[in-house]
Amino acid sequence: MGLTRPALPSFLICGPYSAAMLKRAVLPLALSLPLLLGACAPVASLLSSTDGEKGPLQFGPLAVGQTWTVGGVVDSRNVVATVTIPDLVNVQGVFASSSARDEYNGFNDNRAGFAVASYDPDRRSAEFRWVGDAGAASFDRVVYTCKIENLYATPLTGTLNYQRNGQLVATGTCEANLSGRS
Repeated sequence: MGLTRPALPSFLICGPYSAAMLKRAVLPLALSLPLLLGACAPVASLLSSTDGEKGPLQFGPLAVGQTWTVGGVVDSRNVVATVTIPDLVNVQGVFASSSARDEYNGFNDNRAGFAVASYDPDRRSAEFRWVGDAGAASFDRVVYTCKIENLYATPLTGTLNYQRNGQLVATGTCEANLSGRS
């Protein structure tokens, strides 16, 4: 019984012309490879971040390092607050600029100017809350809340609630504008 070998392609057969045939087949490919790889450079640069670092943490319209100016008219007066976002933490499914403990302390201690921004991914809404000034002779707790349901408008507009000692006193309109980034 004789064994037969499978037929090999002609360029794999050792002979005087096989090396020349291999060079002719590989040389154009080798010369075009840098051009092909160079064509991929713009796509690679678009896919990579600018400095090799991630951007700031962001949820909805809120991002770490932002400063928002929030204001509106309620109970016949203008109110304005500046809300900074040093961090975004998950507080019971809502992303907020302060932890639950800091938020509790800020509002419970009635620290005028204390402010929190939050984003609810389930409702796709944002909220800015801040402690207002009740006046020097008053121990009342004043809290303003700007609730924004439509996050696609510019500026962001919503409903402004004015509470005194936990009771809703009046409702008005509010506007939130991104005023800076750090």
